[in-house]
Amino acid sequence: MLNIKYDIVGSFLRPERIKTARSQYAAGGLSLEDLRKIEDKEISELVAKEVSHGLKFVTDGEYRRRWWHLDWLKEFDGFTTKHLDKERNGVVNHIELGYITGKIFYDPKRSHPEIQAFDFLCREAGKYPGVTAKKCISGPNMILVDNYLQMGIKDVPYYGSDIDALIQDIALAYQGAIRDLYAHGCRYLQIDDTSWTYMIDQGFLKKVADLGYEKSEVLEWFRRVSTKALENRPSDMAIATHFCKGNFKGNPLFDGFYDTVAPIISQIPYDGFFVEYDDERSGSFEPWSVLKETGAAFVAGLISTKNPVLETHDQIKQRFLEAKAVVGDRIALSPQCGFASVEEGNCIDEETQWKKIDLLVSCKDFL
Repeated sequence: MLNIKYDIVGSFLRPERIKTARSQYAAGGLSLEDLRKIEDKEISELVAKEVSHGLKFVTDGEYRRRWWHLDWLKEFDGFTTKHLDKERNGVVNHIELGYITGKIFYDPKRSHPEIQAFDFLCREAGKYPGVTAKKCISGPNMILVDNYLQMGIKDVPYYGSDIDALIQDIALAYQGAIRDLYAHGCRYLQIDDTSWTYMIDQGFLKKVADLGYEKSEVLEWFRRVSTKALENRPSDMAIATHFCKGNFKGNPLFDGFYDTVAPIISQIPYDGFFVEYDDERSGSFEPWSVLKETGAAFVAGLISTKNPVLETHDQIKQRFLEAKAVVGDRIALSPQCGFASVEEGNCIDEETQWKKIDLLVSCKDFL
């Protein structure tokens, strides 16, 4: 059960000290130990600021990550990434894509940077009564998206063309990771998974078809692996999911409405669904009326982290009540995404970022 009224998606704009330190580390001018000390100090200050601005669920801002998804996925054996340059909106960006190299497995006995990161966050959150540390990880579908739909690899090491065996192992790996996080004190987990919105964009669906796949086939992969990943979860651990239409340096990646994917996603036993609804690109709330039957919470992402224009309290209240009339009383409010899905961050400054957090918290009077 997810009992929240308002929450954040997870990432925050990286302070300049973090950006400089990570650049120095990448160039070989800073040790990993010294980088971690700088990250620790900045995360400690971030958690204090989150609490001072009224947040009850805090994250580490993803300050230790380059990417919102790949840094987590690298925790699994059998998965790695490739660096390449890709042009978008007239700008060449240095990106990474992931692919499968062998049997997918999560080894709880080896040292995991993401587990260490959560341990530190827990210690910081524990300094403040009534504050909960929230861990954000990327979802199992993203392994399939990167390998099959982005890289276009069909015959993979260890599995060959047996995607059923792969889905089984990905799910088991996630089950192991969830148990490990739980053992380290995690009681609130958010699984970020933009794979669903890849599958509502007509441009991307053409790519899927050109690779020889059917939309329904791919969505069934996603449903199966996501559902099985949650099997055997601890009963007192709240697990939510978040998805938006992409967010690369503040730019959306996909277009389309949720109508064709909401009926499938809502079958997955998440406790809450964080969904982007910050502009007309999102369509109506109607696809999520099905959540009234499941008891899961709908978290309306009404405050934009991409647009620097500050929404008004009345605008958010009106939209929130529109959503509530459709999805019912199990509803909460959040920004539509994090403020920095990649370390460069969105096209927004820190002052506006915190004004948007203050707006979020101020809306508790009607939540």
